[in-house]
Amino acid sequence: MSINWRKRPKLESLDAVLELARDKSNTSREILLATITDLFAETGQILSESERVLSEDILRRLVEDVEVTVRQALAERLSGLDTAPRRLVATLASDEIGVAMPILMRSKVLRDADLIEVIRHKSMEHRLAVTMRDSVSRDVSDSLVESGEESVVVALLQNEAANFRPATLTRLVDESQTNLAYQGPLLDRDDLSPALAARMYWWVSAALRAHILEHYDVDAAALDDAMEAAVHDVLGLEGGADAAGDESALNVGTLDELLAMSEVAGNRLVAVLRDGEVTLFQALLGKQTGLRPTLLKRLMFESGGEGLAIACRSVDMPPKIFSAIYRLTRAASDEGVARGDLVRITSLYLDITPDLAREAVRNWRRDPNYLWAIKQVMEATKSGDVEGARATLQSA
Repeated sequence: MSINWRKRPKLESLDAVLELARDKSNTSREILLATITDLFAETGQILSESERVLSEDILRRLVEDVEVTVRQALAERLSGLDTAPRRLVATLASDEIGVAMPILMRSKVLRDADLIEVIRHKSMEHRLAVTMRDSVSRDVSDSLVESGEESVVVALLQNEAANFRPATLTRLVDESQTNLAYQGPLLDRDDLSPALAARMYWWVSAALRAHILEHYDVDAAALDDAMEAAVHDVLGLEGGADAAGDESALNVGTLDELLAMSEVAGNRLVAVLRDGEVTLFQALLGKQTGLRPTLLKRLMFESGGEGLAIACRSVDMPPKIFSAIYRLTRAASDEGVARGDLVRITSLYLDITPDLAREAVRNWRRDPNYLWAIKQVMEATKSGDVEGARATLQSA
């Protein structure tokens, strides 16, 4: 069933509207819906204000009775009408998605409160329709993000007309550490600040890291400064080692829980190294990697830091924690940390796959010829032939 919006009588008074409303046939209902809808689109005042209000009420009540195809046609008609009655439009916005979609996507009559009501109480399809609007306010964006639905958040991020509070973008950037689907859409947004883009450098892919350097005002020096500041945040944790108890009293036999490599556990490892407990740190990392203390000591202070990166990557250490450990080990040597070193080593760390790193560490347990294994990992990281390098390491 479809409404022919052109073929309808011209109703000059409320009496004519009421007379048509008394007819219960489907044809009369269709004509009435088309007629009253057109009344709201007229530039002239065909009805008085009181008649207009009553016509709106009649129309809203009729919508509850007519079949879905009629409601769909009505929604399409009203979605582009700035003078459409708000209460009726809000009713259609809460209808099934086939009716609600054009209203949610295009109607300018709906207020933020109407949209938020739909977001909170209707389906994911309704929320997706809201993300496609020509303009999405900060309040509406916040409500959509609160839904926690990945497809909804991604669609919202992909809408250039969506507005976000800085705090909401910061939250999504933080969530992008574990939700890869957010990373590309976030970095494609014009309103993402260089500072937030630099923060994402810690966990995005090599291609997205190149995108950050190309599209954001983040030169290598500024990025190095940002990473240095982030590492200092890790190194300057309130309470340091004392917050976790007397770290020096720990022994290798009680470290399994500590070495679960969460952010907290990583911070405690940093605290041990920062306090000069190098032997204890080697015992902690050795417990997790299975590497001997003599080899770990060599990896910690060898030039370049590639071996340390492989060892830490093999236990999925958070990138900031690895960078802090690298920073501490460089500070304890004569080399220090040269400009750009943190960017270089962190990029390398992120490019090494954990599986390949674990294969290199397994090789080191059998044969301490660590330079050969480092070469295999570095060549595979550059060429992308991870499986070939793993096979080589396994057969050694």
